[in-house]
Amino acid sequence: MIQGERLLLRPVQDSDWPQIEAWGQHRDGLWGAYQRFQPDHLPLLRQVYLKNGMLSRDSSLFLIETLKGGEVIGFVRYSMIPFPDGDLPHPEVGFGIPEVNARRKGYAQEALRLLVEYIFANFPAERITAFTDAENIPAQQVMENTGFQREGVLRKSMFRDGKWRDIAIYGILRPTWPG
Repeated sequence: MIQGERLLLRPVQDSDWPQIEAWGQHRDGLWGAYQRFQPDHLPLLRQVYLKNGMLSRDSSLFLIETLKGGEVIGFVRYSMIPFPDGDLPHPEVGFGIPEVNARRKGYAQEALRLLVEYIFANFPAERITAFTDAENIPAQQVMENTGFQREGVLRKSMFRDGKWRDIAIYGILRPTWPG
């Protein structure tokens, strides 16, 4: 478990599935309004959980739990991606706060900071990447406030809601991380 000032990042447990399934029942829940909503997301997520608890060196998902009250409000995750160098994959991160009443309280920023600290402490990564829909201003603000820099845009690279969307690329380098 990874503990911060107000949050705990912890593995998913069997008892968390009703909440995860509830998040997955509506568009703005599990993956957020800026992601494709596909009916197979939850079954695929459940398969990964049953296989390895969603914890591996290549990809992990942690739930965000408040220390005060013990409420599970969201998740952070990382995946090692083989781009641009397949021989030396690097971490790509993501986050979400499906619990609407927990948004805009700084939880996503604290959780992302904890995840970045964990990755830099435990992986020989020189950089961490994050992608977001170019229209997702709240996610961009969280990343920028955590120290990520906008590095570019992948134009028309994600299909959502009947249109091709631009994706903003963010990155943070070990030497610029204050931790």
